[in-house]
Amino acid sequence: MQGDLLKGIKIIDFTTYAAAPVSVRLLADWGADVIKVEGLSGDPMRGFGVNLADTPYTEDENPVWEYENGNKRDISIDLKTEKGMEIMQKLLSEADAFVSNVRAGSLKKLGLDYETLHKKYPKLVVGVISGYGLYGKDAPRPGYDVVAFWAKGGALIDMSPDENAPATAPLATGDHTTGLALASGVLAGILKAKNTGIGEKIVVSLYGTSIWANSLMIIGTQFGVKYPQSRYEPANPLINSYRCSDGKWITLTVLAFERYWDVFCDIFGLDDIKNDPNYRTIKAVTSDPKILEHCCRRIEEQFKLHDREYWAQKLTEADIAFERTLQWKDIATDEQAIANNFVKEFKMKSGRSFMLPTTPVQFDNNQSPDTDHAPLLGEHSAQIVKELGYSDDEIAKLIADGVIKQHD
Repeated sequence: MQGDLLKGIKIIDFTTYAAAPVSVRLLADWGADVIKVEGLSGDPMRGFGVNLADTPYTEDENPVWEYENGNKRDISIDLKTEKGMEIMQKLLSEADAFVSNVRAGSLKKLGLDYETLHKKYPKLVVGVISGYGLYGKDAPRPGYDVVAFWAKGGALIDMSPDENAPATAPLATGDHTTGLALASGVLAGILKAKNTGIGEKIVVSLYGTSIWANSLMIIGTQFGVKYPQSRYEPANPLINSYRCSDGKWITLTVLAFERYWDVFCDIFGLDDIKNDPNYRTIKAVTSDPKILEHCCRRIEEQFKLHDREYWAQKLTEADIAFERTLQWKDIATDEQAIANNFVKEFKMKSGRSFMLPTTPVQFDNNQSPDTDHAPLLGEHSAQIVKELGYSDDEIAKLIADGVIKQHD
């Protein structure tokens, strides 16, 4: 079972927003005991639904929070107090890993930077996410998904349909990609600590992950590839999107151009260019912009003769890689996503349900782990400090003094 994979591993989650929280969410799904440490006012991500039209963000209904922080426990601590920091240090003394996206300067002031923690707890793995990396002039700057992953990473201009203006960035896509990277690094650090008794510092950044994710484009531009690319000037006319007669789109990915060219031409009735040497190889068809544009427009003309399902059937029969080009609104009801548990029905505390995307790694029988509700602010505070050895009277005083907050 997925929930047993990391049984016995304890991780302290001192994170906000998306990239760092979702990295630890993955480990919680796999069975780690993840304790999310929040300040008394809570992670601002609890209110992120305000940025997504009518997406709710109440205690009873908070889909975004459920995704980023499911399967965790939560303690709310005032770390500015001596007693609050004492609780944090006790948590760290029992932990296998500490994960944070708090900026380096703030961590150092709190005594939660890697150098300080490594001296106290040599086995502790420390995972850090930053916007731009730990060095250089941008290191101290705040960095979020849209600016550090998308804008600085090149995609907003180079993927823009209008090269005069940047595209609108998808929200949290870079965060979740970066979270995957951090999760893998933390696991490697835990393995090292188990084998050697020595912890490790794991550093991941949004900008660095963007460069890794966009590596082929970054390499290609050093050798003459130009972006943005028009649909009529692709690197390969069979790696492109075409509109069908019903207004819907199909996207092709034919990597072996020469292997499939004849078959493709037969399906689409492209007899006029099938045997022309200017079109038969990828090198030939892309060497002249006029020929390339003509090729794309001829394919486009043929796609417009029939609706999407007609062409989908023809392409499927020919074993040509393609996809019906969906929109995000289509995914929650997509049969393939549901069949593979890539999205699962999730009932919120209010009783209302929605389709919750699942974390992407699956194990036994291709099943996704069940998701417990993401914690309310301070939901497990009393439980967690009791596990640290505090008495009921001490816990009551900590709550009364405002050192910890316990959700009613």
